[in-house]
Amino acid sequence: MGQNHAVIFFIYNRPDHTAKVLEGLKKNRITKMYVFSDGPRAEKDVPLVEETRNLIRNIDWCEVEAEYSPSNKGLANSVIYGVTKVFQKGYESVIVLEDDCVPSDNYIHFMKSTLDYYKNVPHVMHVSGFGLPIKRYTKADVYFTPFPCSWGWGTWANDWLSCNFDDIDNYERLLTKKDELYDFNYCGEGMSSMLQMQLDKRVNSWLIRWYYHIYNRNGRCVWSYESMIDNKGFDGTGAHKMKFDRFNQRNKQQVTGKQNFQMENDLNYHPALIREFRRYFIGKSFKERLKTVIYLTTGVILEPKRTYKFQSGLKA
Repeated sequence: MGQNHAVIFFIYNRPDHTAKVLEGLKKNRITKMYVFSDGPRAEKDVPLVEETRNLIRNIDWCEVEAEYSPSNKGLANSVIYGVTKVFQKGYESVIVLEDDCVPSDNYIHFMKSTLDYYKNVPHVMHVSGFGLPIKRYTKADVYFTPFPCSWGWGTWANDWLSCNFDDIDNYERLLTKKDELYDFNYCGEGMSSMLQMQLDKRVNSWLIRWYYHIYNRNGRCVWSYESMIDNKGFDGTGAHKMKFDRFNQRNKQQVTGKQNFQMENDLNYHPALIREFRRYFIGKSFKERLKTVIYLTTGVILEPKRTYKFQSGLKA
């Protein structure tokens, strides 16, 4: 019989960000967490890496099992390695935070509740406590998209351990199939671009490879309408050096305190919701960028209706 939920925290060289996440986790009253600290890329990174690690060493409010890597794996390899290692300890599910994702005081409760609710629903493969600033299209507190959110997320052992993160032949095959690309890009034209960048080694993303696995299994990903994650990483300090928050968090208030969440039993995608969701995962064409600018400034969604081959009468 597996253990229920493991909390995993990935850190590197941002002590200020890490401290904020730890404050949030303390408010969630967790009793144990697994920490994976990536090693310095260069000698100049050593002081900040050590300062960040000392925050973990000084935790006295929960049990900590930490691994301090002597070498630099990079974020993608760290996540794949760390999540896999924790699952191999016998946990049924994991709850994952990176060092810029500050959780609200009810984040862990939401994640446990959602992971428990959908654990026996085969098509549901990923859960996140982050919420985009989009309209509420359904009565539940959560909704489904094909794409997984990497900000404050969780999944189950069977789904993660069955993922081949080096499925290069199938990535290449998909990118040559126009009809499959249409479905792969159902939730945003940027999906195939990101996969191509992964193949070209211009990025190293665990997320796009995880998405391919979910897509290939007709998987569903849970998002929260109300955000329980405040991402502080748009200051140029993270692995992706982002300074512009294209997810428009400034228009989204983080929700705290809520304990009762209404889950969604209809696993089909809501077409109007997906039309709006797509504006946050755009391709590189001028047309795509223009449609997103219009949406973000006026709220008007210039998006045609799309069909999806995996749309079906699935129920939880």
